[in-house]
Amino acid sequence: MVDMTPIRLTAAFLPVAVALATLALGACATEVHDEMPGRAQAAPPVSAQSGGLKTLRQIQAEENARPTPAPRPQPAPAPPQKLSDASQTPNKPPVRRRGSSSPPPPAIDQPATPALPSPGSTQELTDRAKRDLMSPEVDRLRTDDAMGRLDPLQQRDLLRKQQDLRQYGPGPLGY
Repeated sequence: MVDMTPIRLTAAFLPVAVALATLALGACATEVHDEMPGRAQAAPPVSAQSGGLKTLRQIQAEENARPTPAPRPQPAPAPPQKLSDASQTPNKPPVRRRGSSSPPPPAIDQPATPALPSPGSTQELTDRAKRDLMSPEVDRLRTDDAMGRLDPLQQRDLLRKQQDLRQYGPGPLGY
């Protein structure tokens, strides 16, 4: 059996002792206050961290030991400010004020933005391309079927491919 001297024993358990001490200090820490809310806080430099590598359980324990900051009260929404007639947005016609005997000024006509044409559908082009790819094979199968060269499985394939061609619409010759 290997004889462990007190120096080797201390060196072997030093990382464990440091991790436990860090965990104990983290549990006793007071509430963390963010002095600059809204800004990311940088991690402490590596030289300031004590101990060696931490295990996942140690990191999770430290995360769970940290107190969660209390939610900050949200500021009350500001009351809407009244705008004068000149500062109103030009998109809305001005509203007649109560008690005013004069009619409201005429509404400003905004030119309508031109509507862009909707993009054309590519479905027709896609169907035509699929039909063009399938039609030579279907023509060959039809010729072989007319000559009696197809077995039942090839006839079934011919019927399926003809059905697919019908799905893509009539070809340039109308069939």
